[in-house]
Amino acid sequence: MGLKMKKSYISIIVLLILIVISLIIVVNAGLIHHPQIGNQINKSNNNTTYIPNNTYAANGLTFNYPADWKEISNLDSPSRWGYGDPIVAYYEPIGNGSEDYIETYFYIKQRNVGSLDEMLSDYRSDIAAIGQTEVSERNITVNGMRAVELIKTWRNGDTQYMALTVHIEAVPGSKYYRIGCVVPANEYNATLPKFEMVVNSFKLQ
Repeated sequence: MGLKMKKSYISIIVLLILIVISLIIVVNAGLIHHPQIGNQINKSNNNTTYIPNNTYAANGLTFNYPADWKEISNLDSPSRWGYGDPIVAYYEPIGNGSEDYIETYFYIKQRNVGSLDEMLSDYRSDIAAIGQTEVSERNITVNGMRAVELIKTWRNGDTQYMALTVHIEAVPGSKYYRIGCVVPANEYNATLPKFEMVVNSFKLQ
C-alpha cells in the first residue's frame, strides 16, 4: 500500500507540475499577443485616414490637396463654377487623366462682396436660378475664420451631383472666398475626406 500511495502522490505531483507549466505557457502567450489586439482596436477606433497630399502656396493662399489631383488649366468654365474665374482649381484624373472629362473637382474663388451675408445671398440666388437645390447649411470656422458650409445638389443628364461649398470671411469687410467641391452624388461620402482636407488646411499666407 505504501509503495502504491507513493506512486499515486508522485503521479499527482507530476500532473500538477504539468498543469502549472501549461498555465504559464498560456499566460505568456496571452501577454505576447495582447499588444497586437490593442493595436487592432486602436486602428479600428481611429477614423483618421492619411491622404497623400501636396501644398498649394500662391496668390496669398495656402492649402493642401490630394497628391494625385491635377490643376485645371482652363479656368474659363462657367458651367462648372458660374461666371467669374476662380483663383485655382484641381480635379481628380480619370481615364487618360486629361481635362476633357472632369467629374470630381474643387475650385477657390475670391468674391467681391462686403459681407458674408451678401455673399451667401448672392449664391442662393444663383443656384436657385439654375435649378440647383440647397440640401443643408451650417455655421463653421476655418482656421479661426468665420464661414458657412452650404451643400447643394442637382442633376446633369443621367448623373446626380453634390457640392460642398464653404463661404469664408477671411478679412471682415474686405476678403471673402468660396471653396466649391463637386462630385457625383454616389461618390460624395468617399470623396468627402479629401474635400475636408482642402477646407481645413485653407489659410491666408
